[in-house]
Amino acid sequence: MRIVGYLWAAPVTLVGLPLALLAAATGGGVRARGGVVEVWGGAAGRLLRGGAAMALGHVILARDAACLERSRRHELVHVRQYEQWGPLLLPAYWLVAMWLRWRGLHPYLDHPLEPPPLT
Repeated sequence: MRIVGYLWAAPVTLVGLPLALLAAATGGGVRARGGVVEVWGGAAGRLLRGGAAMALGHVILARDAACLERSRRHELVHVRQYEQWGPLLLPAYWLVAMWLRWRGLHPYLDHPLEPPPLT
């Protein structure tokens, strides 16, 4: 079943992989770990200057190595969501975020697809 998750998430992973190459070409780090491509620094750091990390399919982008270490478990939850939702996750996430904002709620902190804080 794991291969189905990779295939279903592949369209979004294919968006993240060129960003991984760009990060590597601009001084960032890239490694494979547990079936996920982890990326930190370089262009990824500049892209994420307003946040610590984000997942795009099976690619986790982080501002720097410390942000990756702190955010890894959180972002792996999103990787599993991509395996379930595939390319539908991004539009679903943004539609819910817009709906939350319209309702006067916080589009990130109140988002049902955001995992609770890890302790």
